[in-house]
Amino acid sequence: MSLCGASSGGPSPALESADALPSFTALSVAVRSARPLSAVLGLRTQLTLSLRVVRAILGSPALRHVEVAFLLFNAVEYGTWIAILLYAYGATGPASVGLVAVCQLVPAAVVAPLWANLADRYPRDRVLFGGYLVQAGGFGLTTVAMALAAPPIIVYAGAAAAATSLTITRPTQGALLPSVSRTPEELTAANGLSGTVEGTGLMLGPLVAAGILAIASPTAVIAAGAAACLVAAALVARLPMPSSPPTVAGDPPAADALLPPDGLLSGIRTVRRSGATRLVIGILALRLVTVGATDVLFVLLALEVFHIGDSGASLLSASLGLGMVAGGAVMFSLVGRQRLAPVLAVAAVVWGACLVLVGTVAPVWLAMPLIAAGGIGYAACDVVGRTILQRVTADRMLARVLGALEGIGMIGLAVGALIAPLIVALVGIESALVVVGLLLPLGVLLGWSGLRAIDRTALVPTRALDLLRAGAVFAPLAPPQLEVVGRRSRWLTVEPGEVIIREGDPGDAYYVLESGEVSVSQAGRHLRVTTERGQGFGEIALLRDVPRTATVTAVRPTVLLMLGRADFLEAVTGHPQAHDEAHRVAAERAPLESAG
Repeated sequence: MSLCGASSGGPSPALESADALPSFTALSVAVRSARPLSAVLGLRTQLTLSLRVVRAILGSPALRHVEVAFLLFNAVEYGTWIAILLYAYGATGPASVGLVAVCQLVPAAVVAPLWANLADRYPRDRVLFGGYLVQAGGFGLTTVAMALAAPPIIVYAGAAAAATSLTITRPTQGALLPSVSRTPEELTAANGLSGTVEGTGLMLGPLVAAGILAIASPTAVIAAGAAACLVAAALVARLPMPSSPPTVAGDPPAADALLPPDGLLSGIRTVRRSGATRLVIGILALRLVTVGATDVLFVLLALEVFHIGDSGASLLSASLGLGMVAGGAVMFSLVGRQRLAPVLAVAAVVWGACLVLVGTVAPVWLAMPLIAAGGIGYAACDVVGRTILQRVTADRMLARVLGALEGIGMIGLAVGALIAPLIVALVGIESALVVVGLLLPLGVLLGWSGLRAIDRTALVPTRALDLLRAGAVFAPLAPPQLEVVGRRSRWLTVEPGEVIIREGDPGDAYYVLESGEVSVSQAGRHLRVTTERGQGFGEIALLRDVPRTATVTAVRPTVLLMLGRADFLEAVTGHPQAHDEAHRVAAERAPLESAG
């Protein structure tokens, strides 16, 4: 996406070259469509949500209902997954567990792109309501089949239908939020809270399932899932829709606009042509093969090795979820470095080593902490791998490549679930954990020379990152988000007397001062002089959709970092703290600049 230059009416500052950059929206689509890992990347936002965000949600009945329903949805998704695998273990034997997992994953992967189109063809609140009803029906029929001791094939068909219907919710939820938000602040709050909700569901679902399984059977978990989906449907049945959703000039295109009809095939062709992209995609897919296998192995481990029952299997899964969330928090402090290959290698070794230890020497009381520790490495692989991927993929192809990654990743999950029973049949459960634990470190080792080459050649905007961190507006952003902002920015060299922003012009960009001096005036009246490194200006017109309220002129040779309007708005509205800080700065300056 190209960025606008300085305001017209004055000499145009010289543009220095910069890298092609990935799309925030494309990255968001990929993260939202990933299995539990979407919660990992949103953890920092989860931990820093302000009271203002919470008040915004509580003050909107529509958003409150949508987010509570989404929490129930996530808990159902992760809780029922382990329950149906436990049922398969008892009904058709250990060897069938992986096959049953595949039977749920493959239809979901095939149908997901078709479901996603429903939210663009029909009213989104009705699609969300219908999706929850279909999920309730799918889980309800599965419960009835299980309770009546129907042939397992009928139970598996119902579970596959229910799992497939789950793919309706996330794309519809993301598309609906702007329609039920009354203000940009509410939309920002809802986007931030959705990450919190998904992370909570990731841990809450298996924990609730463990509690139910301690006193009942997997049938009760599925029944509870059906009931929760009915409650979710009731919550969104009559949403008060604002007459006009909040819009901001310069908003980026809708996510689906970035994905042409042949986007998946184009993405796969790009992956096939680019050695660096193919390498990173392969490592990320191998990571999902290992988690697909562990979904099955944790069930077998709990029932046949540790003898801790059905609830123990859910607790093992919950331990992994806890580690994944913690891993996202740890890795935010590391991403953005020039050399990511060593970080990826360490993360892969942590994940693999913990599985190996669980399979060889760990007693039951140590298994859960080890699995949680392994989850930290697993989550780190995702964060670092996606960051490397955005470095080696051109902006115009990133959405397609990320779409291909999600399809390939779903296949990876299915492959892992399918091969796990085969490995168990050959070497046993404990040794199967060792084999699976060695897969990802071995993959990183085989690709080590290519990963190091990417580290040597990747252009990381370190200069821009240092400057953005020095300013108040972008300081709250996590390093992965900052890196994207840095790649979207352009350096400007401005000579004395050049007009950077002219009063009355449309707002087209935000500027951050690296060196030099600028003067701010309004209607010929001098307001202030800015010389502080990291000081930004130009946010008022962008945030409030008004013409420029003042003129900014270079006093002496000045170097600026410029971020286009759409990119600035997308960055700050996607992060509650950055959004609040930008509005605080605008509010402080508005009295000095009349109209704001």
